[in-house]
Amino acid sequence: MTSADRPGHLVTTATLDARYLPDVMALVETCAAHDGFDAGADEGFVRARSYPVPPEIARQTADLIWMVGDRVVGYSGTYGFGRDEIEVVAVVHPEWRRRGIGLSLINEAIGVGQRAEVSRVLLVVPRFSVGGQALAERVGAKRSHSEAAMVLRDVPPGGDDLGLGLVAKIANISDVAVLGEIGSSAFGGNPEEASAISRSSIGAIGRTIFLIAKGGENVGMVSIAVDHGAASIAGFAVRPEHQGQGIGRAVLKWLVRRLHGDGIAPITIEVDVTNDRAAGLYRDCGFREDRIYDYLAAAIG
Repeated sequence: MTSADRPGHLVTTATLDARYLPDVMALVETCAAHDGFDAGADEGFVRARSYPVPPEIARQTADLIWMVGDRVVGYSGTYGFGRDEIEVVAVVHPEWRRRGIGLSLINEAIGVGQRAEVSRVLLVVPRFSVGGQALAERVGAKRSHSEAAMVLRDVPPGGDDLGLGLVAKIANISDVAVLGEIGSSAFGGNPEEASAISRSSIGAIGRTIFLIAKGGENVGMVSIAVDHGAASIAGFAVRPEHQGQGIGRAVLKWLVRRLHGDGIAPITIEVDVTNDRAAGLYRDCGFREDRIYDYLAAAIG
């Protein structure tokens, strides 16, 4: 298919403002209803795209909107975490598929990565999305890893205290360096990059990072994003020298009880499908696997 055969045109924005937000929201809802799953771009993701973009990730962030006349028929969002990669989600209206729109959106997203000078672009594709997997194959993307999205099904018993002598406080900008140390020690990578991720979350709408201390020492962290009554948990880390002491389990059970007590649902968390230890911990805290996303790396260049 040539560009002349492809209907419509691309609009690129830094955030989804009032001109496009309702139509993109309607698009992702239509696609999810038709396909039976969301493509990684759910309501919370789209709504968050209307918030100000932290300067640390501005070059890695773009909203790519495919228009036919005045109708939004395709959308792709890129996002980074201050690291040397960006992630991409994309959807195309069921009535406008197989016309090259999805391929154009993905190629434009790869271009965002090139201009941001990252080393790779990760396409986030639901495991059972035949069209999404085929599209990733067309751009030569290879599987990097896969993550399971887990949803809280059973609230663990317990009270309001963390136990184990643990204390939680809401992190502020002065805690960025220690958050970076904890994150990099638990997940690997560069402490400066881990700090940039935390910096972009602190003060963002609906985002909270808890810093966990024991005996006056900062031993762990956990980040939550709450949007319209739903929550996702991420950045859940305990320093390696403090792992195996029940800290992670105590923190996660305390957090989900707190969120559930505030009437927040659903509550989700993601885990690498090869990380049996973490998945077992999450199951013990009441989570169950809901869906799997493949992260497919597209070459830059």
